[in-house]
Amino acid sequence: MGCDGRVSELLRRNLQPTLTYWSVFFSFGLCIAFLGPTLLDLRCQTHSSLPQISWVFFSQQLCLLLGSALGGVFKRTSFISSWALVLC
Repeated sequence: MGCDGRVSELLRRNLQPTLTYWSVFFSFGLCIAFLGPTLLDLRCQTHSSLPQISWVFFSQQLCLLLGSALGGVFKRTSFISSWALVLC
């Protein structure tokens, strides 16, 4: 069995987790991507300035970064990592 056979066997054994991770990251990316084009509309609806509304997106991304980092650090303890991601 060559290298291609091992890779396909590994994918076949882990198909469900692979598809789950792919769908989670794909849907998460779509949720974040649609916010960018709506920035100006959201600014008009909330009667905010552009710098004010930009802080909303900055804080969202910062909390995402912190939550992911804390979840990665505490990945061995599922309870702590789950709460780190929920709080951020």
